[in-house]
Order: sequence, then structure tokens, then C-alpha cells
Amino acid sequence: MTEERNDPAGTVYGGRGASRPRLPRDPLMRTALGVGLAGVLLGVFFATGVLGGGDSAPVVPASAGTPSTAPESTPAASEPAASSPAAPTAAPTTPAAPAAGPRVFRAAASGLCLGLDGTGERAPAQLAVCTGGPEQQWVVNPAGPDVVTLTNAATGQCLDVEGASTDDGTKLLQFPCHGQANQQWRLTPTGTGPVLLVAVHSGRCGQVDDGGTEVGDDVEQAACAGAVEQQWTVA
Repeated sequence: MTEERNDPAGTVYGGRGASRPRLPRDPLMRTALGVGLAGVLLGVFFATGVLGGGDSAPVVPASAGTPSTAPESTPAASEPAASSPAAPTAAPTTPAAPAAGPRVFRAAASGLCLGLDGTGERAPAQLAVCTGGPEQQWVVNPAGPDVVTLTNAATGQCLDVEGASTDDGTKLLQFPCHGQANQQWRLTPTGTGPVLLVAVHSGRCGQVDDGGTEVGDDVEQAACAGAVEQQWTVA
């Protein structure tokens, strides 16, 4: 005999135990539950390092580089201006002896020629009218670098400073040739054509006595000044 069950209305048959919990029907309650659940999930994620990046060090943005300043260029040391080359200095005047052979010495002041007062030993040198004769010709013989002796073509004796004196006013004369310094001469150019007749032993010049311009005026030595009475044209 079947027992009749009197269940309350709305009962689901076949279910076990208590009925499933249901969400609140109030919309505000549902929203509150959703927000709470989301907060729980976020807390779990941060705690486990999912959103925090684990133990990795935080990325530090690279600091902006300090703009480097280009080093100031150091001006190159200026080289000293090349000195302009020195003007060439005039070479010292070197006496130039005429070619060997008979030469005539003409006084620049008078145009008279160097001759002798006689033909004997110690005959004085003096001015004479130019004739071109052998008594007015002097053979130029080299006696060393730029040094010569002067031998009279007529007598074969040499032009000599008397007694080898070094004094001003000492007479020139002819004397047998021995080649000593008082018979050696340098013919030093004046730069205008004539030459100076310089005695090697004294460094003095042969000149016409007192600057004379007359026939028979004696020839002596005096300190070289380049004056016209000391100038001789060689021909």
C-alpha cells in the first residue's frame, strides 16, 4: 500500500540535501560582491608577483646624457716669420795684377808717367812726359798671391822703398832686385779705374810728392787715402 506524501508546494523532487545558494536578487548587492571578488583576485596576483614583475629590479630610465662640449681648439703655435735673407755683402776688393809684361803707370792727377831720374842704382822715381820708352815701362812679375814686383824694362832694377822704411815721405827709387817686402806691391783697384800702388812692407801708398803735377816731381810713400795723387792708371 502506497503511502501518500504531502510535500509543500514548489518542492523539487529527486533533489538531495539542501537547495543551492542563490545570488541576491538585489542589483546593489550583486555589484558589491563583484567588486569584492575583483579586489581579492588583484591581491592574489600582486602577492604572487604576476603583476609586480617578480624579483626583477625596476627598470630605471636612462638619464639624459650630459651634452659633451667639444674641446676648444688650441691655436697652432705660429711659426716665426722666416727672416728675410741678408743682403749679400760686397766681397773685399782683391788687388788684381795686370798681365805680366811691360806696363806704363800714368798719374791720374796729371797724366804724366812714372819714370826714373837716371839709370843708376838708387835713381829716384819721378814724373816724366809719357814717351812709351823702356825707362817708363815696368815689367809686372808675380811674387805671391796678389803681390808683384815692378822691374824697370830699361835697367832691370826694381821699384823699391828706400831703406825699407815705413815712414811717410820716404822716397821711391830703383834698386837691384832682391824680392824683399819693400820691393813688393799690391795693385789695389779704386773702383773707378785707377789703382793704388801699395807697398807690402808698410801698407802705404805710392803718391806724387805734395800732390804735384809737374815733370820731375818725386814719388814717395804716404798713408793710403785714395786721393787722386795716389791713383795710377795702368796701360
